[in-house]
Amino acid sequence: TIPEDRKTLADDLKSKANDLFKQQKFNEAIEKYTEAVDLNPYSAIYYGNRSIAYLRMESFGWALEDATKAIDLDKNYVKGYYRRAAANMALGNHKKALVDYEAVAKARPNDRDARSKFTECQKIVRMLAFER
Repeated sequence: TIPEDRKTLADDLKSKANDLFKQQKFNEAIEKYTEAVDLNPYSAIYYGNRSIAYLRMESFGWALEDATKAIDLDKNYVKGYYRRAAANMALGNHKKALVDYEAVAKARPNDRDARSKFTECQKIVRMLAFER
């Protein structure tokens, strides 16, 4: 287990990283999220937040790795699936993205964006299958 003072410090770093992210200072946000992860490597949210920052930087491999780690830590962390799907789409792994978008759509049936992304990805997968 992680001592409470380390958890608190990690949460403070995450808050600073979130502020930097909102200012679109993605590299600096990634640094702060990394510091938070170093203090508490058991938080899916830290990995998930760093994943979205990597997505914004178009570092899709790193985004994919962090999203996967977030899901490994918390199978119910829907944002992790969303971010992993986005990374897989950017990397051209459409079938893998479709699996994650489907998980998001099932977890959030009223989320229009999730449904839209799932449908869009489904069309791409079908189109690519048809081209073969």
